[in-house]
Amino acid sequence: MKKEQVVRNFKLADSVLKQKADEFIALIDRDIAEFTDRGYSPAKKTELMAARSTVDSFPSDEQLEAIKINLTEQKDTARKALEKSMRSIFNMAENVFGQFSAKYKEFGNALISQQSDAEIVRVAKIMSSTAEKYLTELSEEGLTSDKINTLITQRDALDLAIDAQAQGISDRDVAAEGRVEALNILYQLLTKYAGIGQDIFYETNEAKYNDYIIYDTPSGLPEVPPTDPVQVNI
Repeated sequence: MKKEQVVRNFKLADSVLKQKADEFIALIDRDIAEFTDRGYSPAKKTELMAARSTVDSFPSDEQLEAIKINLTEQKDTARKALEKSMRSIFNMAENVFGQFSAKYKEFGNALISQQSDAEIVRVAKIMSSTAEKYLTELSEEGLTSDKINTLITQRDALDLAIDAQAQGISDRDVAAEGRVEALNILYQLLTKYAGIGQDIFYETNEAKYNDYIIYDTPSGLPEVPPTDPVQVNI
């Protein structure tokens, strides 16, 4: 069964949520006598601080996206280098055998720019063995064992880059999911202690009561209701 996508259980910006966690830890320390009476303990403080630290330990969405972009750029660079070598060998084979000959077709599909990354690696494997087979015939066009070895090295580099990109995307997805789960846990704890704080100071200390309010808006500030447009009588 496919796992359901993890979603945020809150509407606060991540940075605001972490800031709220810092504020609540300090507020509860300030009001430790009242919270101790409500079951708050050193172990529960450790739990709250650990939840905040777990959130901090995850890279941000921007960092994760930057890693993916970097791996994609490395893969694209490796592909360009391989395509250049493959085009040269295709040209050599065409000059010697002709574009429509059976021997030319042994080198694989020449429309490499239209192929997927995995397909171009497959064609490069065919080409390397075929180039070795016809090395003598193509030597007059400039083909050498070194150039074939370069082709093989570039093919393997692209193969590795494809795997690295796929792993990077997977790592990003796993980290992003883990980050949301950690944020949800932190938000759940803050909601719990916000409720306790409001209950403690309800009708006894308005300022402290307000300290424990979590505004469920992206900015972390209370929503400002829209004002009615001013009507002008003409």
